[in-house]
Amino acid sequence: MPSTQEVRLPAIVSERLLEIPDYQRPYAWRLKQLNDMWEDLDLLGPSGSHYAGTVVLRELTVNGTAKTSLADDGSELRHCEVVDGQQRLTTCLLLLDRIRRRLDALARRGVDNAAEMSSRIRSNYGLVSIDHALVPRLRLGAGLSEYWVNTSLGDQAYVGSGLIAGQQRLHDAARFFDERLTAFGVDGDAVEFARLKELQRRVSAGLGFLVYEVQSVAEVGVIFETLNERGRDLSDLEKTKNYLLYLARSIKDARSEQLAELINNAWADIFRNLAGEADDADDQLLRAHWLATVNPDRREWKRIESIKRRFDRSAYISGETRIIPVKTATQDQNDAWDRLVADLTDYVTTLRHCSFFLKEMFNPAAEFHNFSGHGSDVRRRSAALARSGVVALYRPLLFAARLKHAYDGVLYARLVDICERYSARVFVIRQRRANAGEARLLRLAFELYGGADPDYVVSEVAALLWRYAPNVDVFDALTSTRENWYARRGHKYFLYEYELDLKAPGQELAPMSHFTDSAREQRTTEHILPQTPKVDDSCWWDHFSKEEHAELVHALGNLTLTYDNSVYSNKCFAGKRGKPLAPGAQEFKCYAQAPLSQERQLAQHENWTPEMIRQRQATLAIWALERWAVTSPDIERLEAEEIDIEPEGAEADEL
Repeated sequence: MPSTQEVRLPAIVSERLLEIPDYQRPYAWRLKQLNDMWEDLDLLGPSGSHYAGTVVLRELTVNGTAKTSLADDGSELRHCEVVDGQQRLTTCLLLLDRIRRRLDALARRGVDNAAEMSSRIRSNYGLVSIDHALVPRLRLGAGLSEYWVNTSLGDQAYVGSGLIAGQQRLHDAARFFDERLTAFGVDGDAVEFARLKELQRRVSAGLGFLVYEVQSVAEVGVIFETLNERGRDLSDLEKTKNYLLYLARSIKDARSEQLAELINNAWADIFRNLAGEADDADDQLLRAHWLATVNPDRREWKRIESIKRRFDRSAYISGETRIIPVKTATQDQNDAWDRLVADLTDYVTTLRHCSFFLKEMFNPAAEFHNFSGHGSDVRRRSAALARSGVVALYRPLLFAARLKHAYDGVLYARLVDICERYSARVFVIRQRRANAGEARLLRLAFELYGGADPDYVVSEVAALLWRYAPNVDVFDALTSTRENWYARRGHKYFLYEYELDLKAPGQELAPMSHFTDSAREQRTTEHILPQTPKVDDSCWWDHFSKEEHAELVHALGNLTLTYDNSVYSNKCFAGKRGKPLAPGAQEFKCYAQAPLSQERQLAQHENWTPEMIRQRQATLAIWALERWAVTSPDIERLEAEEIDIEPEGAEADEL
C-alpha cells in the first residue's frame, strides 16, 4: 500500500533524482498561480508553515531492483517518477535558482557567505554532480528538459524560432520571480542578502508537502482515486471551512485552537442542518448569507474567491513579518489576531444560524420555536411563499430579519407575507423576469441587517411590488383572455390558493405537491372547454366558434384544478357537470360530486359559454386582488423617489 507523510522540500529532493514522465502535461503555471505562491511565502512569517499540496512519487526499478545513482559526494540517489505535483515542485526549484542567481551577484560584490549559500542551493536543488557530469535534481519531460537544464537552471540563452508553450511558461515564471527579487536590493547588499536567505528558508523549511510514495503503476490509480474522489470537487462550503481553518492556524497562541474549535463545531451543525436538502443548499446558504451580511451587490459574489477577499490574509499579518517589511501595514500582530478572531467569529456564527434558518425554510412542518406564539402563523405564511415557486430571491431579506430580530415572529410573518404577495403579483400574474427588483431587495436586506427600521423595510418592499405590479396591471393581466395560462407553471399555484380560500373548515385538501408532481402534472389541470373537442360535438361548437375556442381554451377562466382530469376527457359540459349525489344513487365522477370546491362551483352553471369563461375570469381577478392585496403607496412619494426598477433584459439568477 502507498505510504504518506508531510515533509519539507529538502526531504523530497535530497535523496532522489526526480523525473517528470513525458505523458505528463508540460509546465503550465501562469500569473495567478505564481501570485498565489508568492503571497503564501510573503505572509508565512519567520516561523510559519504552509501546506503547499500533494506530491505523488513512483520509484523506478530496473529488473525489479530500485534504480539508483551514486553522486560524486558519495550520496545514493533513488530515481523516482513524479506522478503528481510536478507544477509546484518545478516552480519551487525555479524560484530557488533565481535566488541563487541573486546570491551570485552579491558574491561578486564581496558579500560574505553569499557564494557558499549559492553553491548549496545549486547542488541541493539544481544540478548535482554524478560521475563528473551535472545532472538536474528534477528532469522535465520531453520538449522541456533541454531548455530547463540549459536556460532555466543554466546560463545559456535560448536560440530558436520561438518558445513552445511550456518553455514560455518557464520563461515567464523566471521573469516573475526576478521582478520581485529585484525589490530585495533597494536597501543595500546586506539587507538583500538577509532577505534572500529568509526567502530561501521559507521555501525549503516553511512549505509542507503531503508525499505519497507508490511502488507500482496500479497504486498510482489508487492514489488518484483517493485524492480526486472519482472527480468530486470540494464544495465551496467545504473550501470555506478549510480556508477559515487555515486562517485560524496563523494565530500562534491559544486563540488558534478556540477559533478552530468554533469553526469545526459550526460546520458540523451546518452540514447536519443541510443534510438531505436541495443539492445546491450549500451554495444557497453561502450566497444568501453573504448578500445579507457582507455585500448586497450580487455582481460581486464570486463564491470562495469573495470569501478569500473578505478575509484577506494580508489584513491579519503584521507588516513587519513580510519578506520586505511593510511599515504602513498592521504593526501590532496581537491586534491583528484580535480582529481576525472577531471577524471570523461573527461570520461563522451568523452562517451557522442561517443554516438553521434555511433548514426551516425547506421544512413545511417547521416549528419556528424562536417565534413563541407566532410559529403557526409563520409556518402558514412560509408554506404559501414556498408554493409560489420563488423563495431564493427573498432569502437574504429573511436571513437579515432573523439575524437582527431573532424573536420577532410578527415581523418575520409580515416579511414572508409581503414576499409571497410579491411573487404572486410580479412573477405569477405579471410574468416579470425572475430577478425583477432583486437589486433593491438585496439592498433592503443589507440595510435591515445593518439596523434599518423594519417597518421601513416592509414598506419599501411593498412600494417596489407596486412599481412592478400595480392593481390596474394585475387586473388587466388576469382578465385578458389572450394569455396562455395553461403554459404557466404558476397557474396551479394560483388555482391552489383559490381552492384553499374556498374550502370549508375541516375539509381536507391534498398538498400542492400532489398537483405539481411531474408524474401527474398534466392530469391535475382540467380544461373545462376541452383542448380538442370532437368535430361533431355540437354541445361545444354550438357555443364556440373556432376563433373563440383558440382564444379562450387556455384562458385562466377555463382552467380548474382537479385530482384527475382523465375522467372528464372531451365530454360535453353536461356530462362533466353531472348531478349532486342523491341518497342511494351510485357515485359518479363529475363536477357536482367532485371533492374540490372550485369544481363544484362549475356545476352551478347550466352551460359553458364564452361569456361564462370571461365572467369566471373576472371573478378570479377580483378574488386575486383581495387575496394578494397591497396598499397603494403615496403617489407623491412614488414620483419623488427613485425606486430601483431593473430593465427587462437584466440577467436573472436562478431563483
